[in-house]
Amino acid sequence: MNPCWGGKTAIWRPSRSSGEGGFAAQGLAFILFSGMYLIAYFYRVSAAVISGDIARELSLSPPQLGGVAAALFYAFAFAQIPLGPLLDRYGSRWIVGICSLIAALGGLLFASAHNFTGLFAGRLLLGAGTAAVLMGSLKAYTRWFPSSMFATLIGLQIALGNCGNLLATTPLAWAANSYGWRTSFAVVAILNFVWALLLLWLIRDLPPGTEPQRALPFRFSAWWQLLRNDSFRRLSLLAFFWYGSYMAVQGLWGVPYLEMVLKLDNAAASHLLMLTAIGFICGCPFLGRLSDRWLLSRKRLLFPAQLLQWTILLLFVGPLERLPQELLPAIFFIFGFVISSGPLLYAQVKELFPGPRTATALTLMNFFIVIGAALLQQLMGFLVGSQLDVDSLHRAFLLPVVGLGLAILLYAGARDSGPA
Repeated sequence: MNPCWGGKTAIWRPSRSSGEGGFAAQGLAFILFSGMYLIAYFYRVSAAVISGDIARELSLSPPQLGGVAAALFYAFAFAQIPLGPLLDRYGSRWIVGICSLIAALGGLLFASAHNFTGLFAGRLLLGAGTAAVLMGSLKAYTRWFPSSMFATLIGLQIALGNCGNLLATTPLAWAANSYGWRTSFAVVAILNFVWALLLLWLIRDLPPGTEPQRALPFRFSAWWQLLRNDSFRRLSLLAFFWYGSYMAVQGLWGVPYLEMVLKLDNAAASHLLMLTAIGFICGCPFLGRLSDRWLLSRKRLLFPAQLLQWTILLLFVGPLERLPQELLPAIFFIFGFVISSGPLLYAQVKELFPGPRTATALTLMNFFIVIGAALLQQLMGFLVGSQLDVDSLHRAFLLPVVGLGLAILLYAGARDSGPA
């Protein structure tokens, strides 16, 4: 067995800084990476709230709208292929910083687009530009923080980043109504540009006094070693449908479903998606800490939480409209809370496949996470077809329901891991 992928004698323990300077640098790295992730997440989920405005202004069909939403995820996913080896080779600072400048360019292109092609190209650049943020952060954290904090850090960063999810619901709806969706996106793109420059200026890849690791050759063979591993395949399938089913609701089809099936207005629908985002934000640090400190296990928490996520998702194929609407806020909050168990997959992959190519393992997992979001959103658009109605939306939501259920069953056979 290659010692980089789970050999018992090859568990790599990062050096850690000490003293006030080290702690300050740790905090600065966490703030800058989390802020960039917030902007990236805003881009990712904003299509749901402004989809109606874009479709009306540019006369887009549901399949075209699904294609625009999916473009970011396709670019994001395929950027993971070179990203892992690049992060292992060159570190987080330059890769994340340069990619973030590309994202700013994509945001400006999207804001100025006047046809499907321009929107699609802008979303492609947004996807490629934001692809490195989370993986670059996690790569840096393997050097800056002890492994016993890893799931907690993931939870905190994703919770803070999901404030971008929060901003892409009711606040974005208000901004789009008040100033237009183009102006709103242009402002975010400018903020993105400034933050990327700060990241390039202030971030360092290694703690003070830490010896750099030996530079690894740029190669893709490690991907095939991972894909031959049974547990990695099971985790990847769950990752595909965990995030894909989340984005099916939060990223694009949630607002059309709530407006068409439940007869809610845009403000009420956006408010429910905001509650999902709040649930996600509350759940990430709590479940990360629960896994790190008390359960000392990833699978014992992930499996039941994913079952609950699947149960709520099942409501979207019919039962949800028969429930009292007073229950909807609680349902959408709980939905976001249990979805926040998904980031534990990153910790499980890191622990099952430790070594100097950790970023390669994490980015391959991230590929399946994001390609799931892209494919499910676009395939659901094709299932909806040209007629957006109750029956077509029920039919479309069957896809993530069936897929996530199968993935959970197969995940039951995967190896567990923990912070030790």
